[in-house]
Amino acid sequence: METTFENSKYKITWFPKGEIVEFYMKDLEIEKDDVVEMHVQTLRLTKGQVYASIFSAQDFFSISAEARSEGSKPYYSENLIAQAFVVKNMAQRLLGNFIMKFNRPVKETKMFGTHAEARLWVNAKIKQYHILKNKEAAA
Repeated sequence: METTFENSKYKITWFPKGEIVEFYMKDLEIEKDDVVEMHVQTLRLTKGQVYASIFSAQDFFSISAEARSEGSKPYYSENLIAQAFVVKNMAQRLLGNFIMKFNRPVKETKMFGTHAEARLWVNAKIKQYHILKNKEAAA
């Protein structure tokens, strides 16, 4: 089963046992078309399963206003449990705060200083999701 997609702007890795998709952005600007393609590739890799995501980037990653607007549409979060952003510097933290304020995420989103912290948080959100789904199924 294929678990990775990579191009010149980003890499997507699907970890099916953990139900986590990791996005690694390279030192380039992400445009609206990139957001659309990332979603297509994520659906292909996950085969429509639910997942939590972790976004991390190199130091000079940026995202256009059109891409931010596109990515905040509910359609892109239909299979998403929660998403974490790993920020390495103040510029990334400011960008993350800006995105979360003006292009509000549909699903729960949080920023972290390390990948390990982000992974712990998304694992907890995945566990909460399944507990809730099991309770709903039992009712």
